[in-house]
Amino acid sequence: MKQKEREAENICQPNGVSSLSVHSSDKYRLHQRVTACVERIFPFGVFVRLPDGTPAYVRRRELTQAGNVDPRQVVTEGDEVEGIVIALADANRNLELSVRLAQPDPWESFSRSVKVHDTVIATVKNLSADEVFVQVVPGVDGWIPRRELAPWPVQHPDELLWIGDRVEAMVTHLDRQHKRLHLSIARQMAHQAQVRKVLAFLEDSPPAEDKPPAVAPSQEDTASLPRDAVSPAIADRVGSVLVVDDHDEIRKPLVEWLRRQGFAAEGVSSLEEAAIRVRQNHYGVALVDLNVDGRDGLEFIRMLEQTAPHIHVMVMSAPEWLARQSELLAVSTVLDAFVKPLNLDEIREVLIRLGCGEPLSPLWHSRFQPPSSESRAPFRPLDTTMRSGLSLQARFERGLRELVHFTRAEQGLVFHLSRDSRQVTLVARYGDLPLNSEAIYDLLRSPVKDVIREKRKVFVSHVSRQASSQFNNLLALLPFESCLGVPISAEGEVEYALFLFHREPEAFSHYRLRDAQAMAVLFSVALEHQRLEQRLQKASPFLVSGHLAAGLGHEVYNKVSGIELQMRNLRADCHRLVQQATDLPPTTAELNALAEAAGDLLDVTLDLKKTVTLFQELLRAEQHETVSVNEILRRTVQLLRPTARQHSVRLELALAPHLPPFSGSRMRLQQVFANVILNSIQHTARKMERWREGKGWVRITSEWVQDAPRPLLIHISDNGPGIHRQLWEMVFALGYSTRPSGTGLGLFIARHLIESMGGHIAIAQSTIPTGTTFRIELPAGEEKI
Repeated sequence: MKQKEREAENICQPNGVSSLSVHSSDKYRLHQRVTACVERIFPFGVFVRLPDGTPAYVRRRELTQAGNVDPRQVVTEGDEVEGIVIALADANRNLELSVRLAQPDPWESFSRSVKVHDTVIATVKNLSADEVFVQVVPGVDGWIPRRELAPWPVQHPDELLWIGDRVEAMVTHLDRQHKRLHLSIARQMAHQAQVRKVLAFLEDSPPAEDKPPAVAPSQEDTASLPRDAVSPAIADRVGSVLVVDDHDEIRKPLVEWLRRQGFAAEGVSSLEEAAIRVRQNHYGVALVDLNVDGRDGLEFIRMLEQTAPHIHVMVMSAPEWLARQSELLAVSTVLDAFVKPLNLDEIREVLIRLGCGEPLSPLWHSRFQPPSSESRAPFRPLDTTMRSGLSLQARFERGLRELVHFTRAEQGLVFHLSRDSRQVTLVARYGDLPLNSEAIYDLLRSPVKDVIREKRKVFVSHVSRQASSQFNNLLALLPFESCLGVPISAEGEVEYALFLFHREPEAFSHYRLRDAQAMAVLFSVALEHQRLEQRLQKASPFLVSGHLAAGLGHEVYNKVSGIELQMRNLRADCHRLVQQATDLPPTTAELNALAEAAGDLLDVTLDLKKTVTLFQELLRAEQHETVSVNEILRRTVQLLRPTARQHSVRLELALAPHLPPFSGSRMRLQQVFANVILNSIQHTARKMERWREGKGWVRITSEWVQDAPRPLLIHISDNGPGIHRQLWEMVFALGYSTRPSGTGLGLFIARHLIESMGGHIAIAQSTIPTGTTFRIELPAGEEKI
């Protein structure tokens, strides 16, 4: 404890500021460029020391051009940084530096390389009632008014965009002197539509629409940015804000500022009054000073965690106070910390992120939490492994490796007892003990059976002292003195058991039994996940066939109708010729017409046969074979064209020639392509319902990247509404769908099928509301086909 106190004294004196910083204040001037060494790093900023020993502080916002990056991701202790003095030391605070200002101004290079009407990619930073603020590059922000968010009317920006989304926009105004950048997504979309229309015309494929969307040059909007008030929807989701601070000069203007931003806000000057208000009213956010009238604000925060856990707590204080309380804050649920003097932009940004539904985690991460020797935290990363596309044996072996290392066992084994064959098999192993494989056949008469059939746990510390012979068959498999075993349950049934062994007696405590049970739970996840995957793989052709039924039915109906009409016409011609035969023989022209009609009829019949054959191939039993990816893409697109036409979406193919073959399941690969393309068709069609001037398209490309681990690359792009950045992984989760009528199975199935073949699928990029690109990677051989 004394050591921690001495460390705190090195950073700040009792009055909150190092005495050295006060004495050294006359050595430095504002805007002076200095170098410093990083000493301590916190989520809210960095403490540094100058070469002469003067301590200084760098706020999180002043560390990078991006502004809101966790300092722990930017610098490490001992790094040397260059900064500009932005605040001199006084009796209340240290010298303050800005690393950001010491870096080249990003506006200089940006304004030289970009001009009006250029296209830029930007990331959404903030939303309000009538505008969106984006970051084009770190240090260069832009503004998009609500009327320019889309070609269709947008009532509330947060209905279209989320913080963190990527957008593609046209530069409509660039003011280098005042560093103002105005953008338009609507004009960019109109420009893209016109370009595609021209390209379609050049390809002799004129689009259906006669009038191209107008892309008039934007009138440079030199007006000042609109008001700062957030939308009522965001304010409602944030809820009322309670400000707890005993300084009237901070609390009162902060409450007034929050109200001007559109938030409901109240202020109190004591912790007692704050506790009363919390009991009487419903708050969404509490902004709490860490030192309220000489009392520790953490007491109030701990009370909130117990009595009102729904309240999002944020703290504000001097950086020295935050550093002093960092260990206690690390085990709290505090979402953010604001350094005094307050930066209002930081507060506004966090509240908007909260109001937009962005999931926010506590500011202090696990690296600031004291580790527990008995914690099961090392097993937590395995949850992802247990749900991956690895084989069941590989998943078990990874879990055994972690468990054996953590428990210091010498051997870990997973057994399976089949209900049908009544035979024990060894599924996975990890360790160095020698195994007698012949002894596995006798394990039906051993504790392995008891653990699985009776669902009993086994814990033995000294097996050589056991009077019973029940362990004899297990001892024939491997030598051991200490042993523990637990059942592995899946869907209410037990067919697997997990065992740990050690040759020394009393090698395992009961804590190790608990750890084994924790791993058994993870193994249960792997088993249930595998069984779900197997059921979905069997059902998936029928799932996708249901989506295709309407399109294929429409296509087949059209073809059958064509056959019927031609048959009727052919029959009528035959009757007419029969009637004429008594008078005059048929002319050559009439016979040629009959032959042409018969030929047309044959063409339609063959076309129908091909459509049905393609559909049947999708539903056939899978086989492992060497196939052409391009050929499967062509056949999948042919299969989906009726559905695409029904939704007025154009399918485009641009396939690289001479791709290597793919070794795997034709059915699975076609299922993956069908699910992803169908997803793109359906979402693009939804967008076109709102944007009548647009023309929906889905483009499929293939390429070969020589040195990539999975060199076969397929990109499936669309000009649909895009996918919010926060959902890039969520869309592959079981049951998740962004469509009201969606099942949430298509992309989930696609990911698991592709991973089962050694491939990978992810969203490569997505911009709101201009489209998404899926990236599929596959392994391949060297032979080209």
